[in-house]
Amino acid sequence: MPKFRVNTNQSSVKVGLRINLHPSHIDANALTGVIECEIDDQGQPRLDQPYSADLVLPVEAIKSGNGLQDREMRRRFDVGRYPTINARVTKGEALEGEGHYRAVAQLTMHGQTREITGDLTLHVDGTTMTIDGQQVINVKDFGIDPPRLIILKVEPDVDLTVHIVAELQT
Repeated sequence: MPKFRVNTNQSSVKVGLRINLHPSHIDANALTGVIECEIDDQGQPRLDQPYSADLVLPVEAIKSGNGLQDREMRRRFDVGRYPTINARVTKGEALEGEGHYRAVAQLTMHGQTREITGDLTLHVDGTTMTIDGQQVINVKDFGIDPPRLIILKVEPDVDLTVHIVAELQT
């Protein structure tokens, strides 16, 4: 089965925080992982054949540019005990429109695993697979309480935007 390895330098995870005083964005550029699937003649994954995707993001790689905010986030994630965020795709289905899919994944962070479902676009051009998706995640579902400081309130819903570039391994 063809194996695509995530190109860490070209892939990214962006997290949009909902803060009552101002929006905040956090970036992570250390995503790793492997996607295995058969590709048809049109460059689309063969979902009737076995497939898998396993992705890993080190919590230490998530950075806002604000040292205080980053330390607090690592503390709330308990990075010493739970150093990574993991996603394993368990199901995929084609949606209407070329390259549009719905994926079901087991997302593990802070020692908690929850099933999430999200829509994405996927394209294969030669030996390069590109996946883009967005999803809203409630961090309380993973046992993480967002910070509250006097008038500053961070909402538990965060907006995830994922851009994955993976290269076929030969």
